[in-house]
Amino acid sequence: MMKYITYVSLLSALLMPLSAQSVAEKRAYARMGFAWSQNDLDAYLGGRTFNPVYEVGLDIPGYNETTGFAIYASYITAHGDPIEKYGGLQQALYGWRGGADIRFRTPIKGFTPFAGFNLNWWDGIRFQGGRIPDVDNINREIEIPAGTYTDGRVKYGMRVGAEYRINERWGVSIDGSLSAWISSNNSARNPSITGNTRHYKGVNPVNPSWINFAVQYRWDLF
Repeated sequence: MMKYITYVSLLSALLMPLSAQSVAEKRAYARMGFAWSQNDLDAYLGGRTFNPVYEVGLDIPGYNETTGFAIYASYITAHGDPIEKYGGLQQALYGWRGGADIRFRTPIKGFTPFAGFNLNWWDGIRFQGGRIPDVDNINREIEIPAGTYTDGRVKYGMRVGAEYRINERWGVSIDGSLSAWISSNNSARNPSITGNTRHYKGVNPVNPSWINFAVQYRWDLF
């Protein structure tokens, strides 16, 4: 009996590193999440709560026992509801981003916090035009036409979050993201709202931020 226990113990000791290696090899991942709009993005979307986020990434082994890295690309599409206080103005925002995270290993199996910076490319559209009050004349409103507008410049962003791997393939994650976007074309359309004193929340400028709840799937890269 003692010999059997010894064999089982030795076999378990040998299999544990192999199992860990198997999990570590599944470095490619895909996430499907729902972004909970915050602050400027919430106002821009007329209070629309959740919008889809798609992400693919690759883990890179670290150089020590505590950290690793990941590179990723993601896409968010955010369709807003009508903003009643702006005369039914309805807008949408589309964003591509690429970034890198530092991943922190922890004693909790499957739990990995991460944080990093990214680059963002945003495009916007107004499905429905609206009106905003003129700060220079309280008795007048400014028409905002429907149409497309873009920023055309790369903006910086950051995110902080954590991943929990339920098993070697499936997991969940949560992260908070913050980025910058000020559409120069948007300002040009509406001269009366340009400048630091002409900030209409939800119109321009807009600095999108959100909290993303996601399900992820991992696979072997090769």
